[in-house]
Amino acid sequence: MGQPDAFGPPPGVQPAAPKRSKFAWLKFALPIVIVVLVAGGYAVNYFTGTDGAKVGDCLAVTEFTSKADPKQADCGTAEANVKVAAKVGDNESCPEGAYDEYSQSGRISYKLCLMVNVKQGDCLANFGAGTAGYKKVPCSDPAKEVEFVKIVDGQADKAACEGTEATKAISYSTPPTTMCVIEGDK
Repeated sequence: MGQPDAFGPPPGVQPAAPKRSKFAWLKFALPIVIVVLVAGGYAVNYFTGTDGAKVGDCLAVTEFTSKADPKQADCGTAEANVKVAAKVGDNESCPEGAYDEYSQSGRISYKLCLMVNVKQGDCLANFGAGTAGYKKVPCSDPAKEVEFVKIVDGQADKAACEGTEATKAISYSTPPTTMCVIEGDK
């Protein structure tokens, strides 16, 4: 009775299915998860980093250094402190004007020529800081360094600031823009 039958189980009885490992599904799911994560990481960087930035897009730049990690931002937000005015090859020069520059080297190399993203009446801190990103502040804030009293689109001529209270004119050739600025407190 304790001996197995040499001819298999009696007719009508199915043999027991071999036991499957509880983790067998991992050999199929794990590669799919890895591909999705890598593709997702690339997509997030493309759409929020500078690789996908086009002329007219705005960026949030916290510092102007080689370690900077600008992120795309909605132009209407306070974090969007610069706008992409031109995108050129990494060895090319920005157009004539007071552009800040951000260079990306590697698989894709380019240089972004950035202009300040402000409208008339905006005030900024960190404007003369050199490395710190511009910060939009209320004009009553003691940290305010500059106030933009006039913005002239379509014209890159410092003479556009004549007749204003401006103590400084900032101009960009592409797109043609002149910004009239009062430095310090009024």
